[in-house]
Parts: sequence; C-alpha cells; structure tokens
Amino acid sequence: MFNLFGKDRKRGKVEGSGAGKTISEGAERPGKTPFIGVAGSADRSKGKTGDEVDGTSPSKNTRELETEKGPILVENHCPAEKLERMEVDDGICMFSRHDPSRQLKALVSVSKDDGGNVVVGVHDGKLVSFVGIHYPAERERWGKPGYPWLLELGAIEVSRNYRKLGLAEAMLGVAFDDPYYDDKILLTTGFTWHWDLEGTGMDKMQYRSLGISMFGHYGFMEMATDEPNVTMDSANLFLVRIGEDASFSRYQRFASLLFANKWEAVLRGF
Repeated sequence: MFNLFGKDRKRGKVEGSGAGKTISEGAERPGKTPFIGVAGSADRSKGKTGDEVDGTSPSKNTRELETEKGPILVENHCPAEKLERMEVDDGICMFSRHDPSRQLKALVSVSKDDGGNVVVGVHDGKLVSFVGIHYPAERERWGKPGYPWLLELGAIEVSRNYRKLGLAEAMLGVAFDDPYYDDKILLTTGFTWHWDLEGTGMDKMQYRSLGISMFGHYGFMEMATDEPNVTMDSANLFLVRIGEDASFSRYQRFASLLFANKWEAVLRGF
C-alpha cells in the first residue's frame, strides 16, 4: 500500500517511518488508506499453470542485529501465533494511528494470508519494527487474478524509539535473502503525504532520493505508471523489484498493467 521513510541523520540512511505535517492531524489523506490489513486479497495459489507456477517455497531467515540497545532478532515469515504473543513498542504508531493493538491485528492478518510475509525486529520480546509483504488488494490494478507472482511490499516501519540502528536495512536484507522472491515481481509505493518531512528537515525531493537509494540496494528500481495515487504528486515513488529469475513473460504481463491509458502504453512500448 505504501512505505514510510525517516532519515537516520547520523549516517544518512533511510529508516523506519514518520508522518509529515503537510496535512493536519486527523485529516483525510489523499490516495490509499494506511496499512491496516489488506482487504480483498484472494487466494492466488489456486488454478496456476505454466508460467504462473512458483519455482520455490518460502524459507525462513533470521539474523541477530547487534545494536547499542542490545541484540535485536530480525525474522522473516514470522508466524501469526508468535505475533499474537508480542507486545508492540509504543514508538510504532504511524500506520495504526497510535493504536498498537490495531497494528498487531493487521500484521497477524497479513501473516495468515496466502503470500503474506511479516518481517519483524524483536527486542526483549517486543515488536520494534516490521515489513509487510502481501498480494495487492483485488480492487487495485495490480491485484488482478492470474498474477500469483506479483506481490507488494506494503509497509515498513521502525519504532521511533529504535531509529538509527540499521533495522530497515536488516529487515529488507533478511526478506530478500529468501530465494522465494527470486522469480517474483514486487512493487512498492511511497507517498509524500505520509513522509516525515518536518522530523527529518528534508524537502520532498531529498526524502524521495533517500527512499530510492535504500530500496535500490535490494533490487528495486523506479518505473513509470499512470496509477492516480502515484501521479498525484511528482515526488511520489513507484518502485519495482524484478527477481533475477523472473521470466520475460512475467515482466511483459506486469508492464501491461502500468498504464491504463492505452495510447501512453503504446508510446512507451508496452
């Protein structure tokens, strides 16, 4: 659905999440709603044939990140039953609008979904960061049936109390060390009205550059689209990761979704 970025001033990295003040607190924001579960995701595992068949199964990866706060366990494919037992750090608040229980419920839901993957950072049994990967919602152009290899990195957040520790990079590294994503295509978006511009002291284009840089380390590249939520602001991000083993036919089928305007698609060679 979207990503939130925050700058690590000390090292110039992109970390966690934050909400800018360009739109007043509590006001309705344009574009997609916050990452609170994924409504309308269907089971895409049924009826797959030919190029739709997945080449691998998800594999669990963990990493212990040594930090000034002590070791933090970073784990992908965190199971729902484990998530349900966790306490959520109070610095995780942006997607849930300061309701940790609501956020935890959403993550449990994603972890149970077909294709869902919740990557967590855990310190002393407390959830301090997360990444959510899932199938795009059916109501979106990316969520059409017959694309079981197309996934969305829908959210990334690091607690305000655990910034500047390298958690964002660690979670993405653990996620994409999993060969399961090698033949998949993933998309992710970043919308300016969710960025912590005030807290970082950056303007939109600086913030945008940091997002491109961080995700670029894990194979994401910027692509053009006429998706209205993306085109609403020229600084918005639309990033795509094409797995090294993804077939050309998958790329062609994904590219066909980029432009609803058929003339634009023809001009761009799609």
